[in-house]
Amino acid sequence: MGGELDDAASPPAWWDVAIPGERWTALPLSELIQRLGEGVDRFDEGFAREVARALQGRAAHVRVPAVDRLGIEDVVATLSMDRAMRLVVTGHLPDVRAQVTLRWDEADFPALPVELFADPVEHPYTFATLDFSVRGRKATLKVAAPPLPAGQTVTLRALATIGATTEYRVVGLGMELSVPPDALELA
Repeated sequence: MGGELDDAASPPAWWDVAIPGERWTALPLSELIQRLGEGVDRFDEGFAREVARALQGRAAHVRVPAVDRLGIEDVVATLSMDRAMRLVVTGHLPDVRAQVTLRWDEADFPALPVELFADPVEHPYTFATLDFSVRGRKATLKVAAPPLPAGQTVTLRALATIGATTEYRVVGLGMELSVPPDALELA
């Protein structure tokens, strides 16, 4: 696919010039994405999944100061694709039992600083994707996905990745659930 990085498991060479014990660099999210995309011919949904996978591989070294200033815990940073790219950060605030969602549209990426650190930081983020380009497609369950039986027709809502895990969010018989790609036969 045109949107894949050469090797998502290993970071690009420019990533490893950090000095231990220090912040290596701060750069806009748009530049980080551009650097990760060097040599990629299409910045499509597949590329966004590879970016999230690459960031997940280095999650302990990546921070968004705007998120950290708010003190959000259990951070999930999702590249959401629904006609346009967004960064959606979710988590919770300690001691107040409040869920927090922050959203930056792709046009905001040049103004959103990301910091890269040489040494691992505490409480790394989880990087994910949510791709809505599959919304509305039909599929058939090849195996049971309780409570839905094998052979059930479902409607796709999204293709989601969390780290290296990929799942489809589907709706069938009025229920929404996640299923692995190999459990579906796409129509």
